[in-house]
Amino acid sequence: MAVAIAVRARFFARLREQAGTDSESVEVERGSTVADVYDALRKAHPALDPNRESVRIAVNQEFADWDVIVAAGDEVAFIPPVSGGTHAVGVFFELTTDPWTRAAWRQP
Repeated sequence: MAVAIAVRARFFARLREQAGTDSESVEVERGSTVADVYDALRKAHPALDPNRESVRIAVNQEFADWDVIVAAGDEVAFIPPVSGGTHAVGVFFELTTDPWTRAAWRQP
């Protein structure tokens, strides 16, 4: 019989909306990875994004990989890519393949 441990899951941005909560406790077997935690959460919240490649995770407030083994009491945060905000003057960012230099910075 496997021993279950409890970890605290936190959801941010659209994942919070998909789960319907900002955090919850989830039980997984000892030796489970972050991916196992997310899979257990997806069973409870089928609306959670199935594409893990678009989700960043952190364990105990440190970015981590999906294969990190969780321990009892760990906090696992699931963070989707986010953007937002406005700039009254115009474009606030620029995508480029060129290296950034101060001379390249130009204000609108």
